[in-house]
Amino acid sequence: MMEVQQETEQKVVQVNPRRSTQKAEIIEFVGPPGAGKTSNCYCYTAMLRNLGYQVLTLKDIKNHLNSISKTKRVKLMAKTLFLHLPKVVSYSFTLFLNRIFSLNSITRYLRIAVFDTTLHQMLAHKKYDFVLLEQWMIQELWSATIFKLRSYGKIEKQLHRYYLKTDKLLYFDIDMETASVRITNRTSNLSRFDRMDPKRRVRKLKQYNAYLFNLYKYAHGPEKHVISTKNSPQENANHFLQHLT
Repeated sequence: MMEVQQETEQKVVQVNPRRSTQKAEIIEFVGPPGAGKTSNCYCYTAMLRNLGYQVLTLKDIKNHLNSISKTKRVKLMAKTLFLHLPKVVSYSFTLFLNRIFSLNSITRYLRIAVFDTTLHQMLAHKKYDFVLLEQWMIQELWSATIFKLRSYGKIEKQLHRYYLKTDKLLYFDIDMETASVRITNRTSNLSRFDRMDPKRRVRKLKQYNAYLFNLYKYAHGPEKHVISTKNSPQENANHFLQHLT
């Protein structure tokens, strides 16, 4: 009986090796359209939850935000402005100096800032092991600026000041021809790349992908990993688990 109990305890430790005192590890997914960020995020989330980890995703954050009352939402937005106003002003000034200021760019920043405030409120009320974010600040800053500049050498070294704090950055590397084929096969048609003809899409993806990778590269603080999209999401998830253990 004692041997069975010890064996069970060992299995529990192997399944969930994180200490209960550890804070949630916030992981941001970065990569061009078609790289499989969302598919990988779903696979990582399912794998970690099956192993007994508490995982929070961007979808969970959005659902929580939609479930609270209007009064709480207004308070949340007021808190976001209080916490992020200096950065919003500085970000706006940076866009203005680079001649790409737009309300859309500011709205994108504020939206992620609201999600970030919501995220930390949720972390304060419940313990999570991981937070997986497939569409976060780096991706939004990239989307807000890619079609407005001819050269990115200057601004890509400035935008890291406006990133939100994360513990890990995962960059999903893919060749642009494969990414274009994946985009063609999507049914959402929400992205600007979805509406491009294939030849123009490949050309634009090549043009903008180097800029996105540099935004990832210039991030200060988080641990960074380049993930090959030649592997399946399941294979990547298994490699991720091996790295954790």
